Amino acid sequence: MSGLLFLAVSFVWLVLAIWVTRWLMRRIRTESTIARLILMLLIFGLILASPVADEIIGGIQFRELCRENAVLRIDAEKAKGKMVREVIGPSNEVLQGTIITVYHTHLSYRDSTTGQEIASTDSYVAKGGFLIRTLGLFEGNEPLFVFPSVCSERGGHAIARAYGFKLIK
Repeated sequence: MSGLLFLAVSFVWLVLAIWVTRWLMRRIRTESTIARLILMLLIFGLILASPVADEIIGGIQFRELCRENAVLRIDAEKAKGKMVREVIGPSNEVLQGTIITVYHTHLSYRDSTTGQEIASTDSYVAKGGFLIRTLGLFEGNEPLFVFPSVCSERGGHAIARAYGFKLIK
């Protein structure tokens, strides 16, 4: 049912974008047919994309965050043979400075005796933008234009096996 409502809202927005574009184009006078066509397509595209513009921009920010930070940082020599605890903090912290809501979790793997960090990684989860939040149709507010909406490096026991340390809880 929510899918049908979303399709109906999308159709209404498409019709509205066409109507507003035609209304604006009647008021703009240009001699060149090519310039008029380019301007019309530009106006139509901007109006059509405006409800999801925050997700488009937020998706770019999200992918950059993932590329730079959702990687495993490890000292393989220090890790080998150690007893390591997984320390999570912050967990699901709302990240500031992004146009869409992004949750951040930091995983730190620390030597159980010294507390020294052996490895660390970050994970991120993106949520939907203005349109998704306003409609409230989709459980979890998953974004339409950010895929995948979760990025994280492998964690826990997979890292322990790969780098030869024992993960204790």
